[in-house]
Amino acid sequence: MGKPTKFFCLCMSPAIDATVALPCAPRGEGEIFKDIHDAENVGGKAVNVARWLALRGAPVVCGGLLGRDNDAGFARELEKFGITDAFLRVPGATRRNEMLTWPGGSVKLNRAAFPQLESLAGLDCLSAAKGCDVAVLSGSLPPCCPKSFYAQAVATLKAMGLVIVLDASGEAMRLGLEARPDLIKPNSDECEALIGFTPKSPDDFARATRLLREKAAHAIISDGASGAWFDGEFVAAPKVDVVDTTAAGDTLLAEYCWQTFAAGASKGEAAARAVAAGSAACTMPGSLPPPLT
Repeated sequence: MGKPTKFFCLCMSPAIDATVALPCAPRGEGEIFKDIHDAENVGGKAVNVARWLALRGAPVVCGGLLGRDNDAGFARELEKFGITDAFLRVPGATRRNEMLTWPGGSVKLNRAAFPQLESLAGLDCLSAAKGCDVAVLSGSLPPCCPKSFYAQAVATLKAMGLVIVLDASGEAMRLGLEARPDLIKPNSDECEALIGFTPKSPDDFARATRLLREKAAHAIISDGASGAWFDGEFVAAPKVDVVDTTAAGDTLLAEYCWQTFAAGASKGEAAARAVAAGSAACTMPGSLPPPLT
């Protein structure tokens, strides 16, 4: 057997994910809830991907930025899952995001990452990818990052010989596509900024896939609770009792990467297992990974 596929996951905007479960929907101003349940764990899109890949048994290096003031929880989590910690520590604290849920609804509060940083001068977040086979660049960028950051990162990592997976949104994703990553995963709403429309029908998703594949070799378009389109092939999601959708797309992407780049699964099998894993992630609070099945 050859050496196992080694993954590099880049998270420029990690977060402490807090979920507060309310017993019912808020009904008006000034309402006080006492019967609540809350959970908190460390995350960020690429951290969620790294955690799932590590659970699958892959060697994983995870890098990016962490605030020195509250990095201990991240360090413990990476060590717990056997993930190599390549994060650069910067002044200040890593952001905290909140998800409020209730039966039949939810709202999420996302903060900007590292607003205290003025630039990335002197910070090399990519050298830790040396010796890896696949790079997963995932999540939003802090204000100090230029919108062209992912485009530059894709070009640098491709020159190092890595397969590149990009999961971002908006201008950062649009510019990133110009560097031609190997695999991308926008959701249906994020397609608007990339190709000028939000796919709704099967014909729309087929057209969206064709347009996206002009810039990337492969495209996954996730479509919420319905399922996802893999290079134009639809896989429906199973019905689950949704607790929190925070890491669903990340788990879907991580499972697809594992099946495709490490396990050698067929495209159809990889897609089916990816959607199943993403759906299972919806049953967990915050970004906690579901049990392996």
